[in-house]
Amino acid sequence: MRIGIDVTCWSNNRGFGRYLRELLGALARVPQHDEFILFADQQTAPRVIVPPGWLLRVAGTREAPTRAAAADSRRSLGDMWTLRRLVASEPLDLMFFPAVYSYFPVAGRVPCLVTFHDVIAETLPHLIFKSRRSRWFWNAKCRLALARATRVLTVSEASKRGLMEHFGLAADRIRVMPEAASDAFRPADRDDPAHREALARHGVTIGERFLLYVGGISPHKNIDTLLNGFARIADTAARQDVRLVIVGDYKGDSFRTCHEDLASQAARLGITQRVLFTGFVSDDDLRHLYAACQAFVFPSYLEGFGLPAVEAMACGAAVVASDRGSLPEVLDGAGAMFDPHDADALATALARLLDDPAWRDELRSRSLRRAADFSWDASARRAIEVFHEFDPAARVGVAERRPAHT
Repeated sequence: MRIGIDVTCWSNNRGFGRYLRELLGALARVPQHDEFILFADQQTAPRVIVPPGWLLRVAGTREAPTRAAAADSRRSLGDMWTLRRLVASEPLDLMFFPAVYSYFPVAGRVPCLVTFHDVIAETLPHLIFKSRRSRWFWNAKCRLALARATRVLTVSEASKRGLMEHFGLAADRIRVMPEAASDAFRPADRDDPAHREALARHGVTIGERFLLYVGGISPHKNIDTLLNGFARIADTAARQDVRLVIVGDYKGDSFRTCHEDLASQAARLGITQRVLFTGFVSDDDLRHLYAACQAFVFPSYLEGFGLPAVEAMACGAAVVASDRGSLPEVLDGAGAMFDPHDADALATALARLLDDPAWRDELRSRSLRRAADFSWDASARRAIEVFHEFDPAARVGVAERRPAHT
């Protein structure tokens, strides 16, 4: 098969950028006989790692589509037309979009597979969009993508159910392919000088007790409830040394941020000196933060998959997570769960993790076992199965197949 892949979201530092980069790397490792053609904008193309034997086609765009699509949905129609013409110039058996964020219309009758990672924008629009205009454009883009998509790919059974509910999609039109932690995320040797140095680069000392959040600094991530929960357990004598470390790019992120509101909230709660906003952290250093924390805390109102939770588990961190969306499915009993609307419930879960070493160690062991259930190579094999449903030479049905992981 000749499979086209949109790689215009390659440079994004959030989950869907990582999804693309990891999936392409795994597809290149897994034995198969397909031909892949990557389509990039000229702003992103220099950063794309093209596997040997794959082709890269570059469109003469004026702005990187990822940023244009994410900030206020102000994508250039000219740029979208340029990408459309570039794809039309290649004979394809399938066009694959790893994220609906960077979708653009595809000409002709080539089948399209579009990835919808979640239904966060549809479920929590008041926490996602800055204006009615941006919400309208987002909804229009999603509807256009669904109208053109032959199949829809998503990353969890929870997201599949959300797509069926919000868009009225039939179950047999959706395929599930889970994510996984990068090989960069693994337990760290705490005696290695590199471990100490990585922590120090981000204001953390070896042996220090801290709780860790990793992800977007956005309203739907529910970090305000995390601050409230932390404040409720932080003032006891036995926990005076504990800090909260919040990792996420709040300066360069093209999505809606609430960093200033969170900083103001921390000041009102009297915990400013105990809350550290690190900004962006590289994977090499992030591994050490995951491995050193007392617990990784993920309070999101909704996740499509929850990749930081799997990264944390792969590094051996105990996980405390919201009981909504995909997180119960992804953790599958490996973490402590709480109602994201209940700061008291979160405080109770955090207090137990901090005060009960045996419970913390048990969750760390569960984390490592659960993380081993996910791999990008397995996800790539699942992707190839889905791709081959479109193989014109196969002459097979397109009945629903079981996902590799649920």
